[in-house]
Amino acid sequence: MTTVSVVIPTYKRARILPIMLSALKAQNFKDFDVIMVVKPSGDGTEELLKQVSNRLKITVLTQQSGHIVDAYFLGSKNSTGDIVAFLDDDAIPAEDWLMETVKAFQNPNVVGVTGDQFPVVINEGKFQVLKEDEIPSVLSHYEFALWGRPLHGLESFKNSIATSGVVYERGNNAYSRKRGMAKALLRGPSMAIKGNVLRGISLSSDWILGCAWEMVLGWQIWKQGYTMIYCPQVKVYHIVHGRTSSRDFLNPRTDLLWAVEAEMLFYRLYGIEPAFSLISKFVSDIARIMHSLKHMKENSKYYLRKIEGIFFGNIIGAKWVIYKALNIPYSLLADLKRFQKTSKDVVSKSYTVGH
Repeated sequence: MTTVSVVIPTYKRARILPIMLSALKAQNFKDFDVIMVVKPSGDGTEELLKQVSNRLKITVLTQQSGHIVDAYFLGSKNSTGDIVAFLDDDAIPAEDWLMETVKAFQNPNVVGVTGDQFPVVINEGKFQVLKEDEIPSVLSHYEFALWGRPLHGLESFKNSIATSGVVYERGNNAYSRKRGMAKALLRGPSMAIKGNVLRGISLSSDWILGCAWEMVLGWQIWKQGYTMIYCPQVKVYHIVHGRTSSRDFLNPRTDLLWAVEAEMLFYRLYGIEPAFSLISKFVSDIARIMHSLKHMKENSKYYLRKIEGIFFGNIIGAKWVIYKALNIPYSLLADLKRFQKTSKDVVSKSYTVGH
């Protein structure tokens, strides 16, 4: 019998958690436990979890330090399930979420699954699914050539990493779900990985917002020769509220940090991914800056953050590479923290990554 551990990092979510916990209780697959990784905030989350502990098999772990990636791996290292499912704390799983997840792993070649997500708003305890238009990739063939080619073997994936470190998405969720199951690197508020594989992987503790951390995890799994898929039958409802760490301009400081972290994907893998190219990165940077300048009038705040992120990200990345080459100790996290918002800027979703 397959067992599942559900890992959920949470911070300042006491108002939303009851809806998600009720959805977990209603799962038609029952052989699962929940690992809540709580970063203390004083909002009553711990008391809420105690109240529902008699209805769900919940283990509560307290995260005393670190950020979102550290939280996920704290949970995964304490998991026991044959499958470990990651769930954002603002995502409401469909009733058959776990059942469909387990079904996807019946293919012995599948080690990782990314699910589908539907945007919803909550009104008086009920949620309404928002309409989504299908949007294919916004990049032309010309832009694909400039921004770098997908790594060899990822050409047919729903999402992929280019030789320049840029992440390609083949289309939005509405576009992808119409086309069905596909190979994919990990991404999104709902993911699942075989426990024995996940528990053998570690990621460094040098993210704040966690931009592209799932892609790095997926890259590690893919490099081991395993298969990962996007499965539209694995569904969650992702709550649209205020801002998340991946949404733009409500807090320029956070947006800039997100843009800088996005540039770090190249430098995280540079030197260990042989297809990565400094020339491809340079051409991609110029192309993306020109693209941002072209569309600046449409949304100046958004595109300005993109340009600043490229500029500062490359400075930090180059420093990181040089220090490594010279064998000089260096803390990427310390440099990233220079872009972190002040306490006055704190918003409710500064901790959990949304998409």
